[in-house]
Amino acid sequence: MNSKYLVAATIVGGVVLFLWGFITHSLLPQPMSYFKDEMAVVQVLRANAAVNGIYFAPRGVFASVAMLPDLGDKTRNIVPNLLRQLCSDSFAALLLAILLTRLPGTVPGRAGWAVLAGLTAFVLKFVPYWNWYGFPSAFVGMEALDLLGKFFIGALVLGVLRNKLAPAAR
Repeated sequence: MNSKYLVAATIVGGVVLFLWGFITHSLLPQPMSYFKDEMAVVQVLRANAAVNGIYFAPRGVFASVAMLPDLGDKTRNIVPNLLRQLCSDSFAALLLAILLTRLPGTVPGRAGWAVLAGLTAFVLKFVPYWNWYGFPSAFVGMEALDLLGKFFIGALVLGVLRNKLAPAAR
């Protein structure tokens, strides 16, 4: 395996995946609603959720609780979250690059196989959230757009990069 390609794929692919995530989560309308009285909800959750985690009530409540100890605004300093996301996207790009080196065919053909892998991951991971926990179809659809877009665009970019850096590997 060409190490020059894998390093470049990790960096370039990580940035591409990160940018696609930015588009799907920041520029497109999000299928989320806000609470009428945020502080009332926060206080009830803090009183009933001893620690941060995932909580479920059979009456249709599924909550991810990740509050700061002082109940401060978590959106004020998102830099650490953005850096972690860039690192995880870069790692995903490395894994996708390795997968693509094992697939035969043209760049568009390998991108199609990558989308099939992404669709498989989506059905295994996100459809159960819709089925069991009642996640709204619009939310699940937006996650499908994000995930399948990352597999497709990532595979296209990494495929072109592979052809430039490791042409004999085609």
